[in-house]
Amino acid sequence: MKLGVNSVLFSGYDLQTAIQYIKFSGYDGMELSSIVGMVEHLTDTATEAELAEIRKMVEEAGLDLYCVEAATNILVPENRERTKRVFERAAKLGIPMVTTGSAGKSDDEESTEASIRAIEELAQAASDVGIRYALKLHYGQSIYNTKTALRLMDEVKHPALGLNFDATHVGRVGDDPVAAIESLSDHIIHSHIRDTYMEQLKISAPEFQTAGRGTVPLKEVVDKMVEIDYQGATVLEIIGAKDYALPEVTAIAAESRGYLSRLFEEAKEKREELQC
Repeated sequence: MKLGVNSVLFSGYDLQTAIQYIKFSGYDGMELSSIVGMVEHLTDTATEAELAEIRKMVEEAGLDLYCVEAATNILVPENRERTKRVFERAAKLGIPMVTTGSAGKSDDEESTEASIRAIEELAQAASDVGIRYALKLHYGQSIYNTKTALRLMDEVKHPALGLNFDATHVGRVGDDPVAAIESLSDHIIHSHIRDTYMEQLKISAPEFQTAGRGTVPLKEVVDKMVEIDYQGATVLEIIGAKDYALPEVTAIAAESRGYLSRLFEEAKEKREELQC
């Protein structure tokens, strides 16, 4: 199990603070947020000195860096160029992948085709610097469910491309998250995890994204991830906490870590029993 936190949870605080409290909460690693308008703990213009400082902070805390989230509208050429600069900096930090959504509009063929071409371009750019590109299935965007994800992977057969799976996105559009993991298992290279109220399209407030407080079938999701022998990182990604006090965001991180780590332990025990 590689359990981490996306630093977007600590969007109201600097990276040093995020690292300190992610470590204190018991996580093994983290994902850096590079999201314009939300928080850029890694910028696309970070200098060698700034990258060295990030590396030093993370190493001193004993954390691993799993991914960079660089969510943006990749259909805009300038945004794709920014994403490529993030790729370069991720590679220099030894981070194995960067994730974004597809942008575009769900069930719109023209924007879906444009998204696929943009993804193809970015997959090649990621490969050029020696990392992978994890495309996130995202509610409302072109690649948003099992069907569109399989279409993408069929049309863009690039070794640098994989999928970032988040049950809250596929579940809100009518897919069964557990069945989706089964169908996409060959392509999932990164995983975001959180809770929410699945009965509503809007993601719940941060306290209800805390693992165990919503209605996402997290136990079944974790069981299936273990069953398919998923080896990548599972990263807590909670949005909307920018104005929360530091004790509040730390409590969200720590409570989620306890809940999720227990789910993974139980799932592994169950798998071992079945193999005996």
